[in-house]
Amino acid sequence: MLLLCQLITLHAHAHAHANVSVKEAMRLKQDLTPLGAERAGNKSESIPRWTTDKMTWKEHKTWVQSIQKEAPLYHITPRNYKKFQRLLSKGQIEMLKAYPDTFTIPVYPSHRTAKIPEWLYENAFKNALDAEATNSGEEISNTWAGLPFPIPGSAKEVMWNHQLRWKGISFNLKTLEATINRNGRYRVIENTVDVYSIFHDPNRNRTIDDWRYIFYLSYITSPSKLAGGAYLTHESINPLSKPRQSWMYIAGQRRLRRSPVMGYDAPTFTSDGLRMMDEIDMYNGAMDRYNWRLLGKREMVIPYNNDKLQAALQDKASLFTANHLNPEFTRFEKHRVWVVEATLKAGKKHLYNKRVFYVDEDTWSVAMIDIYRNPTDFWRTSFRYSVYYDQMPGVLSAADAHHDLEERMYYVQGLRLKDATFSTTPPPVSYFMPGNIRQRLIR
Repeated sequence: MLLLCQLITLHAHAHAHANVSVKEAMRLKQDLTPLGAERAGNKSESIPRWTTDKMTWKEHKTWVQSIQKEAPLYHITPRNYKKFQRLLSKGQIEMLKAYPDTFTIPVYPSHRTAKIPEWLYENAFKNALDAEATNSGEEISNTWAGLPFPIPGSAKEVMWNHQLRWKGISFNLKTLEATINRNGRYRVIENTVDVYSIFHDPNRNRTIDDWRYIFYLSYITSPSKLAGGAYLTHESINPLSKPRQSWMYIAGQRRLRRSPVMGYDAPTFTSDGLRMMDEIDMYNGAMDRYNWRLLGKREMVIPYNNDKLQAALQDKASLFTANHLNPEFTRFEKHRVWVVEATLKAGKKHLYNKRVFYVDEDTWSVAMIDIYRNPTDFWRTSFRYSVYYDQMPGVLSAADAHHDLEERMYYVQGLRLKDATFSTTPPPVSYFMPGNIRQRLIR
């Protein structure tokens, strides 16, 4: 307690222009969770109180496993959705209308399973006092290795929280991608992904040694005609003054090329145009092309605790049905979300004119997106089917599904859990340098 008081006194004197006041930051130890969510449940108790900080890791793992035995409380269907409209996104409603014979939303009991290492909670408290954003909100500084804005004051701070939320320090994943056309046919691409988040290095101080906060390498392993193709990026915490650097390796050309177009609405080359570069991880990169508004919080039914879907990725024929994932394997729960609206600035270009993001209050991950071609022309929607990974430990995506309601197609990127490796000992930074990548891929 004495140490906490000393810390508060130090911050009060040294950081007069900190993000929030000491009094407000103390809410992270009172009525808010350490990451800024409302600790209490709702009045009806259909959203429970957050209590995972009281659990041991073993107790938490047993509890999360027990959840999967539950049955749905009810199903939201094209026939009854108006009864639940206040809990639904525009995208969910349009999916119910577009696919009345097949799309349903199975709603299960709500469980706030979010739990991450204690040192990240401590750093979120320090960030509440220290972390700063530029006037434009495009760049941030003075951030410890943790959530930068647990008590956000703007839409951009919410989106920074999404981009810089805990995803582990270093991990190697095996992912699969599939584009499913309107008749249910699909093709699968398998990748290996290596990630090192310098931002989450627990040993660093408030500053990052350079502009890069994450290294990301993805290379195709199947099918054979595409195998060897790769994408490397160095993501920037100062995206305007130091834009991200990206490279592509095309196996047939045996060349690693610097790519200036790996961002914004450049389509990802394996998605048949159904996912843009800034939709990887639901949203990433600079925010300068949009005007951003924080619309507040609301209760919604969102994808959550999707262990059943994670397991179903091994049985793609059952999961990848025409128009949408098979609802037999999906799970939705009632949770509170932050609602953020992004509208394209005058004179700026992007395929999407307007987007509405629904950000889970406990994890700060974007759970759903509504996408408009123009302010009134609804076009696409995306769902993140999250799951708790005790290896990480924390919540990550089991699968992201991006739907085009005009083309009646969707694209899925999923994670094969059995092949995921999380580590607190990252590879050296040189592992992610273009020269070394080129040598490894050419071999």
